[in-house]
Amino acid sequence: MRTRLILRCGLGIVFLIFGVGKFRGDEWADTMRSMEFFSYLPWPVDASIISVGAFEILTGMALISGRYTRFFAGLAAAQLLAILILLYCYGIREVRDIGLLAMALALVLDGQKSPRSQP
Repeated sequence: MRTRLILRCGLGIVFLIFGVGKFRGDEWADTMRSMEFFSYLPWPVDASIISVGAFEILTGMALISGRYTRFFAGLAAAQLLAILILLYCYGIREVRDIGLLAMALALVLDGQKSPRSQP
């Protein structure tokens, strides 16, 4: 149970930091602005940055609180996988994201349901 709590809170804090960073214009917000991929979307790049930031904050808060843990861990895993693929296409290697993806998958596949993580 403690291991799950540590994974949940650790991943949640990372997602909160990532999300707040998008609103503060951190290096990853700048990286998103520089990627050609985002310019092809039918909305402004800044809208994508704000949406991703809001998603990351919501995911982080849900993971820390233990609400719908498996669901939000699955969303986190999907986002991390998409980030890894996108960054790989641009020649950026972020090994850290592989570890975060493993944490998210561990929470999804654990199978243990905490009292507050009912879908």
